[in-house]
Amino acid sequence: MDELTFASELVKVLAWPTATILLATTLRKPIMGLIPLMRKLKYKELELEFSQEVHALKAEASPIIGTSKKDELPAANLKALSLVPLSTRAAIMEAWIDVETAATETASSFWNQSPDETMRNFPRLGEYLHDCKVIDNKQLSIYKKLQQLRNKAAHMEELHLSEEDAKSYIAMAYNLAHHIKTFTTQKPHYSVVN
Repeated sequence: MDELTFASELVKVLAWPTATILLATTLRKPIMGLIPLMRKLKYKELELEFSQEVHALKAEASPIIGTSKKDELPAANLKALSLVPLSTRAAIMEAWIDVETAATETASSFWNQSPDETMRNFPRLGEYLHDCKVIDNKQLSIYKKLQQLRNKAAHMEELHLSEEDAKSYIAMAYNLAHHIKTFTTQKPHYSVVN
């Protein structure tokens, strides 16, 4: 193989990799500028989905568990409401804690036990409350949807919800927790075994 043929073959082999590297180097800054926009687009779709789910749940929950105004919420939920301007995610997490606490206390009361982590981490806590007639089918559906929304808020890397959506979530969570707590104070004095 002579030098000319060798050079020709070398150019053929290196042409595409060289062109690709040159193109990537040239367009690096514009491409890097687009990556954050693509991530934001993904998050905005999730935020829109979350917002739509909150509105749908609000429409579903209003006739079932009622609605509350800010001045009707107890101190625990005022804490969640005070978090809304700072972090809608933290506000949602705080509101869910109230539901989870009420559910845990009520479920534990059937076994004459104090609420503990075992009951709090019970994956079918909502279904257990349903089986014990604490909540009905529609309230169980609301419980599960509130839990799913809380999980989405907890696990999204970046979430910017409207304050109105967070306040709606807090009101629905308060109403469901209030219903569950009310059952605890009015329940008959017998244990339910499933």
